[in-house]
Amino acid sequence: MPVNSGSYELIDRIVGLDIGGRGITGLYAPARALVSEPICAAAARTLAGLSPGDRVFILTGSLSRAGVSTDIAENDGPIGVAVLARALTYGFNAIPVVLVDATIADKTAAMIKHAGPNVLTQDQADIAVATPRYTSVAVVESGVIDEEPARALARDLMDRHAPKVVISVERAGMSADGTYRNMLGQDYSEGRAKLDYIIEEAQQRGIPTIGVGDGGNEIGFGAIHDAVAEHIPHGDVLCANLATDIVYPVGVSNWGCYAIAAALALMANKPDIVHSAALERRLIEASPGIGLIDGTTGKLDATVDGMPAPVHESVVTLLAQAVQKGLADD
Repeated sequence: MPVNSGSYELIDRIVGLDIGGRGITGLYAPARALVSEPICAAAARTLAGLSPGDRVFILTGSLSRAGVSTDIAENDGPIGVAVLARALTYGFNAIPVVLVDATIADKTAAMIKHAGPNVLTQDQADIAVATPRYTSVAVVESGVIDEEPARALARDLMDRHAPKVVISVERAGMSADGTYRNMLGQDYSEGRAKLDYIIEEAQQRGIPTIGVGDGGNEIGFGAIHDAVAEHIPHGDVLCANLATDIVYPVGVSNWGCYAIAAALALMANKPDIVHSAALERRLIEASPGIGLIDGTTGKLDATVDGMPAPVHESVVTLLAQAVQKGLADD
């Protein structure tokens, strides 16, 4: 018997809390209108049929102080991606392939390792999933900055990995004028790999695409451009031009990953892949040592988007409870 849609609706409501007051609440209805079910369920459904060895691309990385240094990136995005990668390898023995800027590849890999998966090469990951004794895996690949090499790399990555789904999380997309814009509408394009072309290449090949974000400047939000312009400060300037098949506006981008993992746990009856408050604290507390900042404050603190760990742990706990209740009622 399928899980009642109310469980998925609850998950969407939990992660849609606009605690930061960014205006994201106004984006949910137009995003929900693009799909036939709660957004977390629509995203999870693209992943529920994964088999061992299947690839899923996950794009992330916000170089939020690129004008100072392209080595500076925020922890919103990498933490959520680490949790989602964990769910995919733990639950399906799939291979999450995380794509980021070369300057932060090591930091992103370190965060993924803190969540549990081993970060391996493509060949090592293939061996791992084919070996009877289980090994959790993830692969980290880097993008490039210049346009033509970026397009060529997108084609090469798609040919080599043939992903089943492509997900972008807290990854700024090119705006209408070809620049990347931050939440203040400022151009912060410097040093940014053009991972947008991976989404474009996926769409040309008929591969499902998902965009997760909390500000409207992220890849995918071109699908609801008018709503971004109406509800988000500087939205007409900062909105990403690129649309994804599914766009998921959430209070904090990490939360969108937790919601997809929760919905996937419900849909596939795999409660062990649900995120936990204890792991959330561990990842947030690890981020300063890894070198990932709070993008709101600019500090190497154990906070995300200006909010302390207990706030994020509470959201994770609510999601876990929603999954537990949903499976019990099934």
